[in-house]
Amino acid sequence: MTYSSLPQGERRYELLRAALIEVDDSRPPAFRRLEQAVGGELARMLVGALRPRRPRPIPV
Repeated sequence: MTYSSLPQGERRYELLRAALIEVDDSRPPAFRRLEQAVGGELARMLVGALRPRRPRPIPV
C-alpha cells in the first residue's frame, strides 16, 4: 500500500503512527525530566499552568 493511495486524513494518521512506532526513546518521561531539573513542586506548578482552563459559568 502506498501512502498516496490513502485519503488525506488516513494518510496523516498512518504517517504519524509509523513515526511513533519507529521512535526508540529510552529517555524518562518529560515530567520526570522536568521534575529532576527544577524540583517536584515547581514541576507540578508548571504543568498545572499548561492545563486548559474551564470557562467559568456566567450567572444570569
